[in-house]
Amino acid sequence: MRSKITLTLICILFLGILVSCNSKNKNNSTSETTVISNENADSFTSKMTKSDKKKYFDGSNNVVYEIKYKPDGFKLRTASSTLLWKIKLYDDKIKISDNDENMNPYEIKLTEANKAKLVKNDATIARTSYNLESKQQSVASVNDGQPEFFNTSYSPSLLVNSIPEISASQKQILIKELKAKGY
Repeated sequence: MRSKITLTLICILFLGILVSCNSKNKNNSTSETTVISNENADSFTSKMTKSDKKKYFDGSNNVVYEIKYKPDGFKLRTASSTLLWKIKLYDDKIKISDNDENMNPYEIKLTEANKAKLVKNDATIARTSYNLESKQQSVASVNDGQPEFFNTSYSPSLLVNSIPEISASQKQILIKELKAKGY
């Protein structure tokens, strides 16, 4: 009888250790990715720190930015959680604003299959289109007219590059996050 109790206690203790190890692994598991950016921006490592938060680290392992995910978009914030950019996602557009109220936003409007435009205050700033044959996307500013070409799959998020108020490193993070969301 005593050996059955001892064996039961050992089994309970063993299961408790297994559950504890498993929950520790779940809490500490983070997905890491590296943002590979253009020559004008920095490279960062990112880690999911919570189910709704990702932190971006510089080369010295300092938190530089964080992403706070919401059901209808996400926010890019500083390391101290100050809002930089709020992204709100819709079926036919993306709103990008520097305030929580989404006042005076930039909008990436999905106009046709493989075409989109960047708009602010009803004025078109830039357009993008994708050539299926050459597998090349072009982004052209309305004022400049000289398109920039990207050898990539279609991504309307590349229009973020045409927003002058966003720094180069923030643009790369926003584009990466939008691409992950299917934009």
